[in-house]
Amino acid sequence: MINYINRVKNIFIFFLAFILLQGCENAEYVTHSYIGGEIINPKDTKLTIFKSNSIIDTARLDSKNRFLTKIQSTKPGFYGFSHGNEYQLILLEPNDSITIRVNTLDFDESLSFSGIGSKKNNYLISLFTKYENSKRNSSNLFKLKPEEFKNTIDSLKRDEINLLNKFISGANLSSRLFEDIAINTINHIFNSKIEAYRFIEYNNSEKKYPENFYDFRKNINYNNSMFEEFYHYYNFLFPHFDNLAYEKFIKTYNKKSFNKDNVDYNLIKLELIDSLVQNREIKSRLTSFIARKFLSFCKKQEEANKIYNYYLKINKTTNNDSKNYQQKRVINLYNNLKKLKKGNKLPIIELIDSKKNSVNINKLITDKTLIYFWSKNSKNSYKYSHDKVKKLRAIYPKISFVSINIDKIRTEKWLDKLTINSSYCDCSVCKSKNSHVNEFKLRNPDIAKKLLGIQYIRKTIIVDSKMNIIESNANLFSDNLEKIIN
Repeated sequence: MINYINRVKNIFIFFLAFILLQGCENAEYVTHSYIGGEIINPKDTKLTIFKSNSIIDTARLDSKNRFLTKIQSTKPGFYGFSHGNEYQLILLEPNDSITIRVNTLDFDESLSFSGIGSKKNNYLISLFTKYENSKRNSSNLFKLKPEEFKNTIDSLKRDEINLLNKFISGANLSSRLFEDIAINTINHIFNSKIEAYRFIEYNNSEKKYPENFYDFRKNINYNNSMFEEFYHYYNFLFPHFDNLAYEKFIKTYNKKSFNKDNVDYNLIKLELIDSLVQNREIKSRLTSFIARKFLSFCKKQEEANKIYNYYLKINKTTNNDSKNYQQKRVINLYNNLKKLKKGNKLPIIELIDSKKNSVNINKLITDKTLIYFWSKNSKNSYKYSHDKVKKLRAIYPKISFVSINIDKIRTEKWLDKLTINSSYCDCSVCKSKNSHVNEFKLRNPDIAKKLLGIQYIRKTIIVDSKMNIIESNANLFSDNLEKIIN
């Protein structure tokens, strides 16, 4: 066994040395690339490499939890790699030899790249982290008047592009692809703030905007295949289409009838996407998201039918179509939500309690109960949901409340998250000795989320003492929630 391990180690070292030698090759004649690395605390025995939703390779971990794979005829662009339930993008070009190191216990924070091609990926990771941190501290920015807000955003964008140019010069990078992606990403980040401005601060009021407020719109590429799987591209397109649809809606309908859940407003969004986006993958992702979001909180079946049928009309697929995955998500959600209509029995799902025991949800329901959800993937979902429920408990002492974590994580990690979250939550219930009494996690998240129609953690389900559904599409933070409870 020892000899085998040593052989594996020697082979790994040999290939690492070979990778380093690739840097000496003339890049003009190199068409392949390498991805290797180490997974600390692995959740699986393999790592899967994707390109455009297709699996191109599966790399097995050795006894040291290391891996190495060669990407033949590397097509420049983003590749995805997944391990366990974690997924990340990596920018890859021919002649790149990138080493990944990550600890699954803190995947995003521990992820790092080294080797040929690592600088551009570390830059992008750093930019994403910087953006995520800035979102938490941007409330004052959206309080500025339109002209001051626009000038501030433009100034911040210029500063970030100047930093990019300094980085490219200092790192001696010659990748035109990386430069284009980085500049576009910066534009997406800051332009998304401009598109979000109306809805965040001014609540759709018609303040006078500067003529150049949306000047970036004339340069939008709705069909950039390079960004088909890129988070920040969609993070810009979603508020952009929200805005375009709003502007069209108020020209046709009474402005007072506007809200984001209005069926006509969402139909307009789908129509605009269908007319402006020709890339099948991008259109599929955009329309699928809008359809699923609407269906998840829709209260009227006839309105759900309108969105569903129009979505299918503009997203015709074949069995071999890559976007068929998105369509299946919408179809399955639509069918599952129909089973969750008022008066039907809540599906029986299996949970795990804080003592690691299995329990069926029907055993918990003895009176009127509000079931709410949270996820570790949304940093504040535990705090916000539990603070909201704290207020509801005070108003409705006869109603039971059940908290369910929807993540696909080990029970021990879930319990650790409970302890950590309860330490900073303002809710007195969380700080009590029995804080974990009404805390559960899904035993089988993949199955349970489908049965309960869970797409968004704001979703709330209310049942009576006999498991009859009172409301399956409630929003925990909606102003109408208390009307439903009553």
